[in-house]
Amino acid sequence: MLPQEALIARVRRVCAEDRRLTAALMYGSFAAGEGDAFSDIEFLLYFDDALLPAVDQDAWLRQIAPVALSFVNEFGIRVAIFDESLIRGEFHFDRAADIARIDAGWREYDWLPSYETALVLDRTGALTDRLRSVVGPPLVRRTPERIASVAHNVVNWLLFGVTVLARGEHARAHEILGHVGRHLLWLARLAEGVDAHWPTPSRALETDLPAGAYARYAACTAPLDPAALAAAYRAA
Repeated sequence: MLPQEALIARVRRVCAEDRRLTAALMYGSFAAGEGDAFSDIEFLLYFDDALLPAVDQDAWLRQIAPVALSFVNEFGIRVAIFDESLIRGEFHFDRAADIARIDAGWREYDWLPSYETALVLDRTGALTDRLRSVVGPPLVRRTPERIASVAHNVVNWLLFGVTVLARGEHARAHEILGHVGRHLLWLARLAEGVDAHWPTPSRALETDLPAGAYARYAACTAPLDPAALAAAYRAA
């Protein structure tokens, strides 16, 4: 058993025992059946609306395993780094009322292939009902509208990056090249018909893309060096 799987089992147990919880959901690599020894663990925890403010989030996490670091990141998500394993976990401490916000739009950002892997707890049935619009195969991404949108964004970021590079802002051009690359990866996935990892287009790229497409993408990357940046922008 992977250390992550042991932590997931403990999360399931803690959720089942905590009567303040209305529902809980796992998302990310393990929910998609792609978890490995390098994966994080990620959960949405829906507490009774009236009881959530009194929940000691750090104490709740320590029921799972000793925690080396716990903090709220820039997206408002509680991040826990577990002590011995240094496995990273993301935990959304949300109100039960927030279950109503789950809709088909979630499929743009994550993939939940089955109820069995994703659903941790559902005391009322509300979460299961909302997941009906989310659980299923990955979306079909290769549509004319999406292809046009991604291509237009590539042009936008390319022009932006080339302009600041010409100005001599090499660090800024290097940052913008990352945005160019992200959209190029989406274009490559559309061209190759490989879009299962669409929300994170660099995910599993080494196995998702043919060698030629991977090499073309690599040519569009660069260190923070003026000549290398210019070559990458030309390749893009």
